[in-house]
Amino acid sequence: MADKLAEFKDWFSNGGGYFGDHVELRYDGLRNLHLRVAAGQQLHSGSCIVSCPHALTLSHLNIREGKSASLSVSSLNLLRFFLIEQYHLGEQSFWWPYIRILPDPSSEHPFDTPLYYSDDDLKWIQGTSLEHSRRKMDAMWKEEHADGLQKLFPSDTSHYPWSVPADLSALKSQLNRQEIVQVGCDSHMLKELPQ
Repeated sequence: MADKLAEFKDWFSNGGGYFGDHVELRYDGLRNLHLRVAAGQQLHSGSCIVSCPHALTLSHLNIREGKSASLSVSSLNLLRFFLIEQYHLGEQSFWWPYIRILPDPSSEHPFDTPLYYSDDDLKWIQGTSLEHSRRKMDAMWKEEHADGLQKLFPSDTSHYPWSVPADLSALKSQLNRQEIVQVGCDSHMLKELPQ
């Protein structure tokens, strides 16, 4: 993870991003990836903790630039498809240094949320409202995915070859939990969107 963090920090700062000297980006097994006040430092009122220029943000606003405002896919769903595409582009993606520090959706347990609980863990929520909510959320995401595929690639969904809904739900969950996620325009998928 140290290599990934170093690559991300370089990409971020080279793109005009800034982390204050008094904070550090850290990874540990308890909190995963997080910012914290660096050892021996204090955070004062008015301190700039982090600054991210628009060019580095992964956003539906960037995706829609130059596209018809009438595109009938929700902004969040469009962003989800874009993030999945960028994940599958790997090192070819401009966003790869950021994407590779997110939890890996292909790992056995990418997230510790109910949607990704193991069968053993699911036993603990049987009969609760959480079990019901989990089923509804899973069904909703699968429906949104099918709707998005139909609208983005109406004549041929083979333009979207990667595995879903497993990748989709994992990356959707991550997107829903991220605060600093916003996305540039020069993408293969964007060139294929209906005008």
